[in-house]
Amino acid sequence: MSVEKISPAQPEKPVVPDTQEPPVLTMLSQDDAYIQDRVKSQPKTLDEVFAVQEREYKPGEHRLTLPREFEPYASRFAFRWIFKRKRSIDEAINKGWVIVNRVLFPELSKNKKYLFSTSGAVERGDAILAIMGIHVAEGLSKRPGMKSRDLVKSHLDKGKQPLPKGKSGFYQPDISKEKEE
Repeated sequence: MSVEKISPAQPEKPVVPDTQEPPVLTMLSQDDAYIQDRVKSQPKTLDEVFAVQEREYKPGEHRLTLPREFEPYASRFAFRWIFKRKRSIDEAINKGWVIVNRVLFPELSKNKKYLFSTSGAVERGDAILAIMGIHVAEGLSKRPGMKSRDLVKSHLDKGKQPLPKGKSGFYQPDISKEKEE
């Protein structure tokens, strides 16, 4: 028979976990990333899905009507929907339009979170809501009419000027090059 010697209890070394493993990065296509963001904002349970009701519109109202929450601002600002494509957004921003976001309307973003998408902008389908001072927007909307009116006026003024001697006022092609050949 052998007798085992029992050594006095040694303190156990604390188990230190290995350094954290780097997170796994998943590459998603742009559409998949968008879908993933939209899924995060959807109802989480079947009861919440059942509670969703169809939106009823007033006569004349449609999906791209200005949301009711922004109507108090309509007297000072002009709103417009921009097509959600890079070219459309760039063109609108270059003209002075500003994309409506949580930072511009902090009181609405606290109380009406459903208005703002995951990007922070107000989106409806393929459109993003933009804002501009009403006085600037009116100037922008009048500019094409003024340009057209000036162009027509300049053509009418040309007809009132006296013609040089020997000119009929009608187009006559220059055939001098053809005669030389």
